[in-house]
Amino acid sequence: MIRFELAVTPEIVFGPSLVDALGEQTARFGRRALLVTGGGSLERIGVVARVEALLAERGVSVARVSVAGEPDTETVDRVTQTARAESCDVVVGLGGGSALDAAKSAAALATNGGEALDYLEVVGRGRALERPSLPFLAVPTTGGTGSETTKNAVLLHRASRTKASLRSPHLLPRLALVDPQLSFSVPPETTAATGLDALTQLIEPFTSRRAQPLVDALAWDAMRRAAHALPRAFEEPDNLAARSDMMLASLVSGIALAHAGLGAAHAFAGPLGGTFPVPHGFACAAVLPHVMEANLRAAPGSHAGDEAVRRYAEVARALNADHGKTGKMAARGGIEFVRELCVRLGVPPLSRYGVTREAVPDLVARAKLTSSMRANPVDLTDEELAGILIAAIG
Repeated sequence: MIRFELAVTPEIVFGPSLVDALGEQTARFGRRALLVTGGGSLERIGVVARVEALLAERGVSVARVSVAGEPDTETVDRVTQTARAESCDVVVGLGGGSALDAAKSAAALATNGGEALDYLEVVGRGRALERPSLPFLAVPTTGGTGSETTKNAVLLHRASRTKASLRSPHLLPRLALVDPQLSFSVPPETTAATGLDALTQLIEPFTSRRAQPLVDALAWDAMRRAAHALPRAFEEPDNLAARSDMMLASLVSGIALAHAGLGAAHAFAGPLGGTFPVPHGFACAAVLPHVMEANLRAAPGSHAGDEAVRRYAEVARALNADHGKTGKMAARGGIEFVRELCVRLGVPPLSRYGVTREAVPDLVARAKLTSSMRANPVDLTDEELAGILIAAIG
């Protein structure tokens, strides 16, 4: 029997040059905006100044904060304090997933009171966000995390070296404004990391224990687009068609993970990123082909295993890598595609970030506690999980 729910960003506008409408769109929701941006690249190329001018033209004043690197609880508390002190009535997140997650968190905390740890899962107090957030507009600039369509925000708690989520329907943006031209300035390494994150966020929900029909249809098409577009966006940064397909793949990946869950690759990515300086997308990519291989080896002998093989074969077809006569042979084509794509995009081994074999038992134990691991298509033993990490360490 089919059962599912669908909760997405209520308004999504997608297309080139749409950033020009940001002032008009923001003015629908408020007159004093908290503008949360990522690192310095957007400022250096004039995007931040342009956005501030667009807001000013529509009578929206701005209090601006920047978020360097992946957001932690202390950073979010600082951003929230700015929103409260400046009496902001609307929040605009401009940047990659870090900026968007920090912005949506601050929008929620500004109205709910307290600090990030009061509401954070796993390592926090886990309280519910009961009040609606300040209106939040998401303006992504990388084709990666899909944060513009999710109802969670991933934050690092430094004391416990753990990444965990704020999670609530109130975290969904009121509007996602997706302009592929904003991603032209993203450097190749970031294009690779964020694009591989998006691809992982499509493959894992499609093969998840929680897979569902609407996500299947969206994710399959988005995988097909990403397989062709990601290497082109990496090698041709101003290719509008490639950038558009990657921004669309990212957007869909957010919908997919929110409704069908993830898998062992993301289960490992959280502990890895909380302990070592490995970008989230590269953490996912480094383990992804090894996770797929381990899942395929563990699949035979059960209904869940047969379904996993079938779905991995469909992944291979979406990636145009279906070269086998049987389901398992086809599925291996998908694994080889992902492996070769990681090489083409320069994904380093985890050892480059200081990950050692001595860290494996702790990383496995922490990964097993995540909700992502519970959605993995098959059960994996501690030995199999350790093997994935050892292969990815290189």
